[in-house]
Amino acid sequence: MRLLAVLTGVVVLTACGSDEDKPLSDAQGRWVDTICGGLLPGVKAGADLRAQDPANPAAVKTAYLELITANTTALTDAEKKLKELGPPSDELEDVHERLTKYVGESARSYAAAEAPVKALEPNAQFWENAEKALADTSQVTKPEELRATFDALEKSPKYAAAMGESTPCTELKSVGRA
Repeated sequence: MRLLAVLTGVVVLTACGSDEDKPLSDAQGRWVDTICGGLLPGVKAGADLRAQDPANPAAVKTAYLELITANTTALTDAEKKLKELGPPSDELEDVHERLTKYVGESARSYAAAEAPVKALEPNAQFWENAEKALADTSQVTKPEELRATFDALEKSPKYAAAMGESTPCTELKSVGRA
C-alpha cells in the first residue's frame, strides 16, 4: 500500500511537469551549495571547539568565539545568497522559505551571543555559561525545521544527488562524522 502511495505521488508530480524530470540548473546547484556552505564553517568550528582540552578554559573560550564568528558570518552570507537565488523550484518554495528563515534567525542568534560570551570569564564553567548565553539570545523559532528541510531534499532524487555531488555538502558530511 505504501509503495502505491509513493508511485501515485511520483505519477502526480511527473504528470504536472515536476522539476524532478529536468536537469539541475546552475542556479539550483548554487542553491544546494549555499545551503551546505552556510553550515560548513560552523560545523568545522564546532569540531575545533570539541577538540579543545576542557582543562584550558582560555583555549575553549577562543574556540567558542571562533564558532560564533564562523556561524554569524557564514549564515548571514547564506541568508543573503538564498534570498538572491530564490526557491530552486515551485515544489521547494516552502523548503526555501523555511531554510532562509532558519539561517537568518541563526545568524542573528550567534551575533547576539557574541558580546555576552566575550564577557564571560574563561574558567571551568565557561562552556556551560556560553551555552546558556547562546540559548538566551537564540532567535530561532523552529530549530527542527533544519532537519525537516534536509529530509525534504533527501526525498527528492534530483536534490539528493545534487547534495551528494556538491563539494560543500560532501565536506559537511565528512566533518560532521569526524
